[in-house]
This record gives sequence, C-alpha cells and structure tokens, in this order.
Amino acid sequence: MRQPKIVIVGAGLVGGSAALFSSAAMPSAEIVIVDIQRVRADAQALDLAHATAFWGHERVRAGDFDQANGADIVVVTAGVGVKPGQTRLDLAQTNARILLDIVDRIAPLAPDAVYIVASNPCDALAAVACRHLAIARERVISTGTSLDTARLRTLLSERLGVVAPAIHAYVLGEHGESAFVHWSGASVAGMPLEQFLSRAGKELGPASRSLVLHSVHDAAKLIKEGKSATHYGIASAIARICQAIVHDSNLILSVGVVQPEVEGVPDVCVSLPMLVNAAGAQLLVYPQLDASEREAMRNSARIVKDATDGILTAT
Repeated sequence: MRQPKIVIVGAGLVGGSAALFSSAAMPSAEIVIVDIQRVRADAQALDLAHATAFWGHERVRAGDFDQANGADIVVVTAGVGVKPGQTRLDLAQTNARILLDIVDRIAPLAPDAVYIVASNPCDALAAVACRHLAIARERVISTGTSLDTARLRTLLSERLGVVAPAIHAYVLGEHGESAFVHWSGASVAGMPLEQFLSRAGKELGPASRSLVLHSVHDAAKLIKEGKSATHYGIASAIARICQAIVHDSNLILSVGVVQPEVEGVPDVCVSLPMLVNAAGAQLLVYPQLDASEREAMRNSARIVKDATDGILTAT
C-alpha cells in the first residue's frame, strides 16, 4: 500500500496509544482517530501531533465517520471495558451493538478495508462482524492472543535468560481464560524447547508451566491494580498487525479469523499462528498439537462459539 489510511475508532487509552505506535511504525500512514465524543478524538490528535512533531510525522488527525472514506485498515477499540468480577465474554452484547454500528457506518465508505477488532470479547466480536459484513474472512482480524503471546515470551525471556525474539512460543485459542500455551511446538534459539532446556541446564516442568500460564492470564489484572488500565501492550499489538498489513510482510502472529472448523467446532474465531500481510490474516498450516493441547483448543473454541452464537441470536 502507498500512503495507507488507518482509521482507529475509539479515542481512549488503547486507541490513542495505538495511534502513537502506528505513527512510529509507519511514518507514511495517514491515521484518523474517530470517537463518539469528538472532543476526545480532537484532544488525542492534538496531543499526538505534539508527540510526533519530534519524529517528523504529521499525519495523525481527528475525524468523523465520513472521514473513513477509502480506509485501508479500520481498527476498532471502542467499547465498554471489563469491570471487576466480569469476564471478557460478559461484555459481548453491549460491545457487539457498538461494533455493528461502527461497521455499518464505515463499510460503505471503505469497501476494501481490513478490520482489526480489539474490543472485547475480540474473538466473538470479530466473528460477528465478519458474518455481518459478509466479506472474506481473512479481512476481519481479532487481535486475539497476540498480546498473550507477547506476555508469554516476556515471562520466558526472564526465566530462560534469552531475549524474547529468540523464543518462538504461542498462546492459542480464546483471548481469555481458556487460552493455552502451545508448549509442544515451542522453540528457543532454533531448538525445540525441551532440547534447549536440557542443553542450557534450565528447568520448566509442569508446575512451572502452569505458573507461567497463570501469570499470562493474571497480567492484565496486575497492571490494572497498579495503574487502572492496560493499553500499551494491546496498542503495540495493533500497530504490529497494521504494519504487517501495510508492508505486506508475511508476518506470523497469533491472531484470529473465522475458521471453517477447529477441532470439530464449526465457524469459530480463535487464535492460531496466522500469516499476516496485505490480504489480512490467513492460516497456512494448522499447528501440530498434542492430545492435551487439542482438548484445550476444542474447549476454547466451544467457549468462543457459544459466545458468538449468543450474540447472533440476540441481534
């Protein structure tokens, strides 16, 4: 894409941070921030203009829905946040109504756009949007477990004493409590995880792996307890997905699109290692899972499918 146009709907902490990371990652991109409260979008754009002036980027601005005309990428961060005691799936009905209103406004103006859904529950909402838009499934992407995977690699980096980019391990399934680590396919420094552990004299037994997964799940809670919100991590994930689309880079990320079938569950959006490029996201090869991982994936897919069906029934 040449001088791509990215529209970010939702000018809160996630949307504003996504605009900042995206402007840094793609200096040529035009970034339009849209929010139901125009004053908030204006404020974010003004603050970002001051920030990006240091780096020579002058393409972030506030706009209304009609300025989504010709957008290449539409990022949806708008929605109600998770309240204490709620799960991401509890938010499904409210955020689905918000999402469908957004896509109805933008779709006629940007018929070729790729959609990135970050509002929770992102997997079920992406599936609902894909069906509603009736477009190719690779063009509606859930941010899925991209952030969970980043959290996993950060934890493993600290534990194994190697930089995160040397670790290839994914969190798969639902972006939520049923997500699981694909341990059987993990590698470090080009070696299968088990081989690396043996040669490096490191330990990562069942109890340690359970603790790592628990820490991945609890990361958002810990951050919110300290500063009330999480936004940098997911915003960076959004920018990375956008960058892969804009640069047509064939990047592998753990994101979700609706799959015809996952472990016997039909038409469901769960995260798998996906190829992300200008066409959107697509699954090249289904990962090889061991028996316990297949059951975890089946359980995760069922949870997302039930949530998706619940939204579709209500709407």
